[in-house]
Amino acid sequence: MTAPQHRVQLAARVQRLEVAVCTLASGLGDVKAAVDQLPQTIRQEILEYTEPVFGEIMAGNASLATKEQLDQLEQRLNGRLDDLKGLTDERFGQVDDRLDQMDKRFGQVDDRFVEVNAKLDQLLAALAQAPPR
Repeated sequence: MTAPQHRVQLAARVQRLEVAVCTLASGLGDVKAAVDQLPQTIRQEILEYTEPVFGEIMAGNASLATKEQLDQLEQRLNGRLDDLKGLTDERFGQVDDRLDQMDKRFGQVDDRFVEVNAKLDQLLAALAQAPPR
């Protein structure tokens, strides 16, 4: 290629890079604006969530839970979880027992196959020794 062609190609590449940089710069500006708005957005979300709750409390329709109420709830939940754990352990025990029974039955089936194979081997050996007809 000649020098003018190189310059044209180089100028086109530089122009494409400039367009890409402008595009990225505008995208970065949007990201920066979103990051700058993040604290205000979080504040707004908190207010939207808590305002109705506090409104109900101020109106006398609701109240915050006391420490005693939360402790009682925790105890009830722990009791329920213990009950569920006991039931789950019992169920797993039953499943283990059933799996043991199935293992025994599979063992019996395997033993039966061994017996059948032995009888078939005996039959084949007897047939091999029999004189041809």
